[in-house]
Amino acid sequence: MIKPYPVLVAVLMLAFGQSNAQAIELADTTSIYRVDLQTGVLIDSAQNLTFEKVVNIPFAPSKGNLTFGYLKKPIWLKITTYNLKPSAAWYLEIPAPFLEYVDFYQKTSGGYRHTRSGYYVAQSERAFAHTNHVLPLQFDSLNQSEVYIRITGLSPKTFPVYIMNMEVFHNKTRTDDLWYGVFFGILLIMFFYNFFIYLSLRQNTYLLYMGTIVCTFLIFASASGYAGRFFWPEHPHINFYTGRLSLGALSTILAIFTIRFLQVKKYSRFMYYVLLSLLPLSVLAVALVALKGLSSAGNNLISISTVLFITTGIVCRVKGNATATYYIAAWTIYFIGGLLLTLRNSGVFDFNFWTTHFVEIGAALETSIIAFALGDQYRRYKREKEEIQLQALRLQQSTNELLEKKVKERTEDLLKVNRELLANLATIQKQAEIIETKNHELDGFFYRISHDLKGPISSLLGLTHLARVDIKEPLALEYFERQHAQVTRLNQIIRGLIELTRLNNTALFKESVNFEHLVETCISSLSSLSRFEKIKFIKEIEPGIEFEAEWVMLNAILQNLIENSIKYSSDVNPYVRIRIYKQDKTVRLVVADNGLGIAEEHQARIFEMFYRATHSAAGTGLGLYILKRSVDRLKGSVDIRSKEGEGSTFTVILPM
Repeated sequence: MIKPYPVLVAVLMLAFGQSNAQAIELADTTSIYRVDLQTGVLIDSAQNLTFEKVVNIPFAPSKGNLTFGYLKKPIWLKITTYNLKPSAAWYLEIPAPFLEYVDFYQKTSGGYRHTRSGYYVAQSERAFAHTNHVLPLQFDSLNQSEVYIRITGLSPKTFPVYIMNMEVFHNKTRTDDLWYGVFFGILLIMFFYNFFIYLSLRQNTYLLYMGTIVCTFLIFASASGYAGRFFWPEHPHINFYTGRLSLGALSTILAIFTIRFLQVKKYSRFMYYVLLSLLPLSVLAVALVALKGLSSAGNNLISISTVLFITTGIVCRVKGNATATYYIAAWTIYFIGGLLLTLRNSGVFDFNFWTTHFVEIGAALETSIIAFALGDQYRRYKREKEEIQLQALRLQQSTNELLEKKVKERTEDLLKVNRELLANLATIQKQAEIIETKNHELDGFFYRISHDLKGPISSLLGLTHLARVDIKEPLALEYFERQHAQVTRLNQIIRGLIELTRLNNTALFKESVNFEHLVETCISSLSSLSRFEKIKFIKEIEPGIEFEAEWVMLNAILQNLIENSIKYSSDVNPYVRIRIYKQDKTVRLVVADNGLGIAEEHQARIFEMFYRATHSAAGTGLGLYILKRSVDRLKGSVDIRSKEGEGSTFTVILPM
């Protein structure tokens, strides 16, 4: 791809200054230039070189591909390019997402521009958001570019350097994304494949293997840079810990899975205890990574575990476990991929497709092979289950034949009983209809009688009042007073009965309730009571309550509560506190007083019709019964707290 142009090279060498690196001519926009051999290299042995010093130091030419193994010292690279296609846009790419810190220093018209990339660098801080380390090249007026690259960290430093046209770069990125999508898709398919088998068999072995797939996904998503780019782009340390900690978790889950899957304890107790020893080692590895004691602890553990898993499979296969064949094949492929990757990282092998991606191919094959082995187990269990079900079916058929005869006999008996029950139900239904009709007639009769009595009673009250004005005889006045009290009580009973029949038979409708107006109406309607003038009314009404209900019901509830509080009020500083507020999607009406109170033995019966807890005041025994019927019709509840001699508090709770 690099064509010799002696004159151009000489000009470039003069233009870029002192350097042993060869200038790279970019002409073919369809090619990917691997520029390892044209890259200048400088090893910072003292680890103290700054960029200002580096630009004045000669770089040694690369002696081959960039394979530095596990070198811990900073590496400086120098790349000079010449753009023979001025209209083309070029990208420099280092496809090694595991490099911790990559610093680019690109020459511009105003000096050198510094941009960062690397495993521990957030996507927003990079010159180009990508899984790899990418730098869009800038060229001066002579179509020249000069870039210095500083690579630091503890990760393996074996990597290529590519330069390509923008369109080629995007096509390469799409291809890489596609193949990684296939890889992650295989893991996803295997996950759900085992999940559906688990739903069928309910065996924890499949859950364990699903756990290994999740850990494998996190490890490779982290190592490939996809998790860092898409899951937590601004938190690269999460990406690091997710991948490294998953290695310890993977070792633990695989050890338990292997013991169960291969029935290791049955075939080799020695290998069983060896695999158990991986559990504390996994905990130790996770602790070392989490506490930053040894970041490679997870990698070392999984390498040891892989060898132990293959050994366990071989031992179990030799001792007669046929399922171990799948297991050995799966882990051997994965081991080869891991070995190639390790040798590449160590600098033994070059950075290429097989040394880089065979570990992912091995992981996909290992996951698929063991998943199919589990599927084979599932099919075997299914055959055994079907045979058992067939035997059970035959037994059931013989039992059913015996039962059918019994069922037939019982069915005939039940049909006979059922016919008798239906006849009884029809009779009961007719009786219920008759009772309901009579109740309606009785309610109507009762309502008319109550109204008919209301007129004469009102007349009696009026005559009694006139008699009390005109007659002055003390004894006669006493008789009239007694008569007036009894007629008043009878009038209250008639009013209560009319109210009760109206609740039973009137179709009420909802309307918006103004609680301030409602309270004032109830209080003013009771002004004729003898103790009314002595009462101090305390009103605490939450403003703006939006509530719809039957006004008649609410009026009956509040009026009865306030009336009782007035009738049975204290002789000393009597008060009635009325509080209305919203709470937990309910409206609460609280009426409290400091009156006579209700003895505990009466509190369970005060809502019964005509029941009176005290005879110290003239009451009908209907008020609280009507209140309870009204609350029930509004689908609410009522609570009472009372102590004799200290007063009562009634709380009515109504749904919004």
